[in-house]
Amino acid sequence: MIIAVGSLKGSPGATTLALALADRWPAGGGEPLVVEADPAGGDLGARFGLLAGGRGLVTLAAAGRRGGRARPVDDHVHELPGGLQVIPAPAGAEQASQVLGELDGGGWSLLWSAARTGGRTVIVDCGRLDPHSPTAPALRAADVLLLVGRARDEELAHLAARMQVVQGWGVPDWYVVVVAQPHQAPEYRVREIARVLGSRALGPVPYDTTAAEVLAGRRQTRTGIGRSKLGRTVAGMADHLAATAPAGAERPALGGFEGRAALPAAPTRAGRR
Repeated sequence: MIIAVGSLKGSPGATTLALALADRWPAGGGEPLVVEADPAGGDLGARFGLLAGGRGLVTLAAAGRRGGRARPVDDHVHELPGGLQVIPAPAGAEQASQVLGELDGGGWSLLWSAARTGGRTVIVDCGRLDPHSPTAPALRAADVLLLVGRARDEELAHLAARMQVVQGWGVPDWYVVVVAQPHQAPEYRVREIARVLGSRALGPVPYDTTAAEVLAGRRQTRTGIGRSKLGRTVAGMADHLAATAPAGAERPALGGFEGRAALPAAPTRAGRR
């Protein structure tokens, strides 16, 4: 499965959602791999002290250009503390955009092969979504698109204005993921957003700074994010997405999904693997 994650406006937390989704991905749903593909530049290298010239998008693009016998995608992967597997992007916007463009030489194909024939779940953090972005191949290949946004007037108006554009990308399944704001009640409920936008919606994803800091490598806990509000909510989303029928198959209708904050705590990542 290939999942593209991004936003149409602002920075509502697409990277945090991509990492949380991989962390809470259910056992048997395909080994998750997060690909940092934000043209504005990556954050994971700086957050986790990954070597600038080491494995990542740069080596993946180079492997694609060389052609011939392809190296395994794992050769370009870093394993973060806690076990998350990621392919980080360069930090600078200019280099990140250049490398993403170079993935057309075969790097994207290596990723899609890992998903289609290798049984991996590839989660692509696309940053700001645009059909002219160098991440457009991820939109064309994705089985699922997660549009991350906040439940406030200006962002929902922007989403509504671009619904036809999003539909034109041709992604088989896509959802609006509603992110809560700090110390504020949501202006709209998830089901209201789904009805107004004429799309399916997931969430609300809680504003959880502690869990976000764990995912960013700034805080350590024994249980990771498994028992956090963010972890429990995203676990419900991950379970739903993992159970989604393959592209082209009939899918059940879904008006809205209210998260799992009221359910028993999800197990730690080791328990879900």
